Amino acid sequence: MTFSAEICAELDSCDYLFLREATELDYHGLHLVVEEGIPSLEAVSIKVGGTEITGGHRVEATAESRLFDVVWQSYVAYSVRNESFVGRDEYEISVGRRLRIYSKSRFLDFIGSATFATDEYPGPLQHIGVYCENHIVDVVSTKEPQVRLIRPTGPRASNLRPN
Repeated sequence: MTFSAEICAELDSCDYLFLREATELDYHGLHLVVEEGIPSLEAVSIKVGGTEITGGHRVEATAESRLFDVVWQSYVAYSVRNESFVGRDEYEISVGRRLRIYSKSRFLDFIGSATFATDEYPGPLQHIGVYCENHIVDVVSTKEPQVRLIRPTGPRASNLRPN
């Protein structure tokens, strides 16, 4: 697996994303498996507080969903948050949507105060957030993650198959 801007852009282009697995690797590595969610064509209704909401569509992983491996060989820290409790923070600066690279974040600030990790030791720190439907995974590391497309599907698949 290697860092590929093209595969990272493919992950970032997913409208919906689900965290399927988060596993610790030996020597402080982290392995994520994330899967694309696809809205069903069938409209559904739900009742919330006595009010019926119509015209919704379930979002689910299907055989057509793209599946990605995201691996950090080492990290300084990581956090998994329930996305229901996370709001937008104007303080933070990032690029990307589903795979966000931060230049300024509260998590980086926390790492600076809770650890002795700095840009000098163990090296330049990078905060990457993986934004899924129910989870947000924040990782601070000195290395970029290795990202691989495990299951390519759809019209883009023929151009993105891993070597």
